[in-house]
Amino acid sequence: MAPPLMYISSCEIDLNGDSQSDVVFLVDTSRGRELIVLLRSAGGYAAQVLTAGKGHSILTCNYGRTVTETKSGQGKGQVFKTPGTYIELTQPESSSIAFFWTKEGFKEVWTSD
Repeated sequence: MAPPLMYISSCEIDLNGDSQSDVVFLVDTSRGRELIVLLRSAGGYAAQVLTAGKGHSILTCNYGRTVTETKSGQGKGQVFKTPGTYIELTQPESSSIAFFWTKEGFKEVWTSD
């Protein structure tokens, strides 16, 4: 029997601008590769699964005030403001997608196709 999850990579970064470090994990599970964020709050952490079942990808945690959407496919090349940080999943020699915090929660933007 395989273990329930296999660790791929992680980082600790303040994603929602509250001056508290949040934790990001990229793991392989029985459902495929998952990107999980643990947002820190006064009471502990709140977990969110941002992607599940995606192919082999590389996690990067980035500092930057903007994310630019790809113009390929359905993208319009919009520039989105971030709270100063964002996370990105990149499939080598393929596509990449960024996730950043907004007042409504995490926003997903394709940055290359």
